Amino acid sequence: MPKSYIFAGYTVASGLPHITESQAKRLTHLNVAFGVVKDKRISVEAIEGFFRFIPRLRACNPDLKILLSTGGGNQIGHGEATADPESLAAFVDSTMEVVRKYGFDGIDCDWEFPGYYGNKEEKYQHTALLRAYRAALDAYGEECGKKCFLTIAAAAGQWFLDDVEIEKIHPLLDYINLMTYDLRGWAQPTGHHTNLYEPEGAPIRFSTKEGVDLMLAAGVPAEKIVIGAAFYSRRWDGVKSSENHGLHQPAETDGGFGPNYTEIALIYEKSPSFVKYFDETAKAPWLFDGYSFISYDDPMSLRYKAAYVKEQGLGGMMYWQHTADATGTLFDAIYSGLFL
Repeated sequence: MPKSYIFAGYTVASGLPHITESQAKRLTHLNVAFGVVKDKRISVEAIEGFFRFIPRLRACNPDLKILLSTGGGNQIGHGEATADPESLAAFVDSTMEVVRKYGFDGIDCDWEFPGYYGNKEEKYQHTALLRAYRAALDAYGEECGKKCFLTIAAAAGQWFLDDVEIEKIHPLLDYINLMTYDLRGWAQPTGHHTNLYEPEGAPIRFSTKEGVDLMLAAGVPAEKIVIGAAFYSRRWDGVKSSENHGLHQPAETDGGFGPNYTEIALIYEKSPSFVKYFDETAKAPWLFDGYSFISYDDPMSLRYKAAYVKEQGLGGMMYWQHTADATGTLFDAIYSGLFL
C-alpha cells in the first residue's frame, strides 16, 4: 500500500474486534478511544478488556501504528492533572504505563479544548503536557527501537488556535487530526456539519477549507494536517421551512447527534420519506423529509475531501469513528480516494 498519505481511524475500544483484516491492512494509524482522566491519572480500566484484540490487528498489518487516544469530548480532568509539575509528571507516567504495558505506538492526546471552562492557564499547561509526552515517547522509542507517535485532535476554528500555543506545539507533533466535523449545530439554523467548502448563502459560515487555511496561516506545515471524515450525522427536527430543501432554515431542535452512517445507508437513504440532496458548492450531502434535516458525509463528499488533500499537499485523512459505519462504505471511499 502506498505510504504517501496518512489514513487514520478512530475506534472506541469495543470496536476493535469489528475491524476486518482487509481494513487493518489498509489503515496506516489507528487511534483507540479513550483512556480517560480519572483522579489526575489516565485510566483504561473501562476499556482494557478489548486490548486483547490488538495483537490480531498487528498480525494483519505489522506496519499499522496503534495509538492510545486520551481524553476525548469530556473536558473534565486535564487541567487539574497538569496544574503543577508534580501532577504533570505523574499524569504522563500514568499514560506511559499504559503505552508500555500494551505496546502502543504512541499517544493521541485528545485534550480537545484547553480553557473550555475559562481557565486560560490551560493554554500553557497543554503545551507543557505535549512537551512532556514528546520527551517520554522519544525515550521509550529509543528503548524499544521504534518510532513513537504523538498527535492531537484539534478543533477547526480560530477560537481553538486562540486557546493553544500552536507555534510551540506543532513541532512536537507528528501530525494533527483536524476535526473538520461538528462545524454546525448547537441551536444554529440547519446546515452542513462536515462540508469541504463554504455553501452559498450560509447564515453561519465555516468549512473544512477554512479550518485548514487557519492552520496553515498559523504556521502548521501542510503535511502535518489530517482532515476529518464523519461517520455520523447531525440532525435538526421541526424545520420551519422547506425553502432550499430545508438547508439554512430555523428548526425546533439544535442540530444534535443524528443517526450513524450504518443507519443512514440502510434505513434513511432507502426511506420513501426522505430525499437526498447534494450541495455541489459545499461538496456535502443532506437528507430532508419536510420535518427533519440530516447532515453527514457520504462516499462522494469523501472523494472530494481526498482530492483536496492531494491538491493541497496535506497529510491525509482520519475518521470518527469505526463502528458507526458497519457497511464499510465510507472506509472504502477514503482509501480509494487517497491511494487509488
